[in-house]
Amino acid sequence: MTWYFLEVERYHEEIFKNLLNQSGFRAFIPKKEMYFKKNDLMFLTQKLLFPGTVMVSSELSAIQFTEAINSWISLYEQSAESICKESNSYFHLSALEQNKLENLMNDEYIISFSKGVIQNYILTVNQGPLKGHEKEIQKIKRHQRLATLPMQCCGQSIPIILGLEVTEKN
Repeated sequence: MTWYFLEVERYHEEIFKNLLNQSGFRAFIPKKEMYFKKNDLMFLTQKLLFPGTVMVSSELSAIQFTEAINSWISLYEQSAESICKESNSYFHLSALEQNKLENLMNDEYIISFSKGVIQNYILTVNQGPLKGHEKEIQKIKRHQRLATLPMQCCGQSIPIILGLEVTEKN
């Protein structure tokens, strides 16, 4: 299975995911858990990992997938007008990139919140998907409960900001 990126208009991701799934594609939207603070209340929420993107899992080659999705777009021209149509091919993750992202996600394609401690300037993640990735984390914002993890995506390194709560620091 290869994961392909479909760029869509922002805030229309869920509509296109449902439309693609009804048409026989296996579409999903990767998300991450983050804390959101409003006034004095703080609660856990989900945000899009790649805003403006719907991902499609397919066994087709890049050329076959491009033909299939472009013909689907021409059939649903009015509904799919805000999908960025590519003529040559759509971006997709390599097997290594996809495997790393899959290991961070749960079955619902959500990267859960992680918890850890810092002792003697060394981070140890006790629970969550960042466990085992401590050495890869580039930056931690303790008060905002965020961690920056570099991720290879379509051949380039991009920083992904994920939820990490540091419960103790010595």
